[in-house]
Amino acid sequence: MTEFLIANSGLPGPRGNLTLAAEASRLIAMDWATKKRILKGLIIGWSASGDEYLMFVAHSAIGHVLSGNPEEMEWAVPILYEANFSPLWRAREGVTFALEALLEDRVDLALSLIDEWCKRRDPIVVRNSIVALAHPTQLRRNHAQLDALERYNGIGMEIVAKAIDPGDDVKMLAKSLGFTISVAAEADEGYLDEFEKWIDGNVKTWRSIIKKNLTKARIAKKYPARIKALFKRLG
Repeated sequence: MTEFLIANSGLPGPRGNLTLAAEASRLIAMDWATKKRILKGLIIGWSASGDEYLMFVAHSAIGHVLSGNPEEMEWAVPILYEANFSPLWRAREGVTFALEALLEDRVDLALSLIDEWCKRRDPIVVRNSIVALAHPTQLRRNHAQLDALERYNGIGMEIVAKAIDPGDDVKMLAKSLGFTISVAAEADEGYLDEFEKWIDGNVKTWRSIIKKNLTKARIAKKYPARIKALFKRLG
């Protein structure tokens, strides 16, 4: 399996093979009960391999495995948490894919992990969390997930406002806030009140982030009059 994944990863290149990674993650979870020892060894090996695609698949697969086997948390969660800080972009993105899988099938577990991880307010962890939370279909049916997205969007805005010399992690957080805020607003019109507060806060980074969100069709089409007024308020 390892050789097949490497050969069909789509890397190096601008796009990895996301379809293959998703299918591999699903198959690993499906066969977990009968092949746990072998599959656990693969995940642990891939996560430590230094190969960007294998790490991506390993981290994504952890989310699928935990969805049906929460008893695996003791060894799997530390791997997933540390993956937030990988220097390899796709390895980090595997964390968001894992959280998305958990939010689909075990939302309480996913939200408890996110709450625990974000206590330190590390910008990259908050960034990965809000990206995973910003799933429109899930938000419409789960108020707890929507509340979490709104809460961590707010924490993210605090982090970027306080950053005196923003590093790459803060910049990535700011870039993601450029769309996750509008995803929350699409599901909750009342959240547009927060847009007003951020605009009036007169923080340069906030105004830039809000401007990007106001251009998103998901809210521009749904709340045209309100968005027009917010653009006017932004100046």
